[in-house]
Amino acid sequence: MIGQQINIKEGYLTIIHEASKILSKKNTLNESLKEILKILYSYWDAPISFVALYDSQMGSLRIVESFGMTKKEASKGIFKKGEGVVGSIFKNEVPAVIYDIKSNPKYLNKTRITKRIGNELVFLGVPIKVGGEKFGVLCTYKEKTRSFSHDDAIKMLSTLATLIGLTKKMYERMEEERKFWQEEKEILLTTISKEAIALNDIIGVSDAITNLKKILLKVAVADSTILITGESGTGKSLIAKTIHKLSPRRDKPFATINCAAIPENLLESELFGYEKGAFTGATSRKRGKFELANGGTLFLDEIGDMPLSLQAKLLNVLQDKEISRLGSEQTIPIDVRIIAATNKNIERLVSLGHFREDLYYRLNVIPIHVPPLRERKEDIPLLIDYFLKKFNKTYKKRISIKKEAIRAMVNYRWGGNIRELENTIERLVIMNDDDIGLNDLPLYIKEEAVDFDIEQDTSLKDMPMTIENIEKQQIQEALKKTGFVKSKAARLLGYTIRQLDYRIKKYGIKVQKL
Repeated sequence: MIGQQINIKEGYLTIIHEASKILSKKNTLNESLKEILKILYSYWDAPISFVALYDSQMGSLRIVESFGMTKKEASKGIFKKGEGVVGSIFKNEVPAVIYDIKSNPKYLNKTRITKRIGNELVFLGVPIKVGGEKFGVLCTYKEKTRSFSHDDAIKMLSTLATLIGLTKKMYERMEEERKFWQEEKEILLTTISKEAIALNDIIGVSDAITNLKKILLKVAVADSTILITGESGTGKSLIAKTIHKLSPRRDKPFATINCAAIPENLLESELFGYEKGAFTGATSRKRGKFELANGGTLFLDEIGDMPLSLQAKLLNVLQDKEISRLGSEQTIPIDVRIIAATNKNIERLVSLGHFREDLYYRLNVIPIHVPPLRERKEDIPLLIDYFLKKFNKTYKKRISIKKEAIRAMVNYRWGGNIRELENTIERLVIMNDDDIGLNDLPLYIKEEAVDFDIEQDTSLKDMPMTIENIEKQQIQEALKKTGFVKSKAARLLGYTIRQLDYRIKKYGIKVQKL
C-alpha cells in the first residue's frame, strides 16, 4: 500500500514536471493548455478534461481547450458565475469532486458528455487562480480505482492550475506591454511632427546649424524661390530635400538636376523635354524635369554653371510659369517651386557677365547660406559618430574612434566639408579592424593637428567635455519635444530607459512634470 502511494505521488510529480516544461516553451496559451490536457491523459489516464476561462466581456466561463470532447460538446461549455458545479468552483474558489455525475443535481451536464460515459468516471474540478486573481477552472474526468484518492488528485490538479494561472498572468502582462509599446509608438509618431523628423536629417547642435534649422522652418511653408549657397560638400542638396519635406508640397515629386554635370546641348532637353523628331535620335516624346516635378519641387544644383543661353529660358519659365518642349510650339503650364544652389560667388559671376542679373534676383528671393564645417567644429564629433555607425552597419564591423583621433579630426580644416569627412570615415572603417587611433588617420590630417595648438583653443581644450555637453543638449531637446515623457525621449534618442535615466542623473538634468 505504501509502495502504491509512493508510485502515485511520483506520478503526480512527473505530471507537474512535464507540465512545467510545456509552459516554459514559447507556445501560445491555448497550445500550452492543449499539451497539458494530453499529459493528464498520458500520465494519469484522464480520458476527458477541459479548461474553462472567464471572459469578462461575456461575464461567463467558456471552455477554451479540451481533450476527449467533440467540438460540439466543448462549444456548449459556457457557465455563468455560480452556475452548476463549474460556475460554483470559480465563484467560491473551492475544488469539487462528484462521483455520481449522472444523478447529482449540481452537475448540469451542459456539454451532454454523460450520454457516452458510464458511472465509472468521477468529476474533479479546481479553480485556476493566482493570489486573489481568478482566471478560470481546470476540470477532469478520472476513472474510479481502488488506489484512487481524490485528496491527492485535488492537490495535484491545484498545483497544475496554479502553474496555468501564472502562465495566463504572464501572457496577459506580455499582451499589456505589447499594447503599451504600440500605443507609445503611435503617440511618439504623432507627437514628433514631420518637421522634427525632417530636421533630424541635419546633424548638428552648433549655433550655425540651430539658426539654419529655424530658417528652414520659416521658409518651407512659403512658396518662394530659394537660392542656397555654400562650399562644395556642405550638404546643400540635403537642405533642399529638407525644405521640400517640410513644405506643403511634401507629397508631390522632388526632382533634381546638376547643371554642371550635363553638357549644354543635353541640359536643355533634360529640363524642358522634347517631342518625337525634335532632333536626330529623338525617337519618342520625353518629359523634362519641369514636367516631372509639376506640383512639387525642382532642385537646380550648381546653377552658377548653367549656360547663359539656358539662363534666359529659365528666366522666362520663372516669369510665365509655363514651358515648351523642344520641337513643339505648344506651351505647358507648370506649378513648380524652384530651389537653386551653387558653390560659386554668384554675385561675382553677375559682375563678370557670366550670370544674368535679372535671373539672379529671380532666384535670390530667399537666400540661405550653409556654413562650412570648419565654422561649426562642435558638430564634427556628432558627424563622426553618425558616419561611424552608418559604415559599421554597412561593413558589419564594431569599430570606435579614440579620443586623440577625434581631436585631430576636429582640428582639421575639412576643405571638402561633410562629404570629405564621410569619405574619410568610410575609408577608415574599411581599412581598420581595431579601434581607430591617431596613427590610422591620413598624414595630412595628422600634420594639421600637430600644427594646431589644442591648448590655446579653450573650446577644444577638453574634447570629452565638449562631447558630453553635446549629449546633454540632445537629451534636453528630446525631453522637451516629447513633453518630458522619458519613454518617448529614450526611443527618440535610441537609448533604453535605464541608459536615459543614467544620463539624466549624470548631467543633472531636471525633468519637468507636466
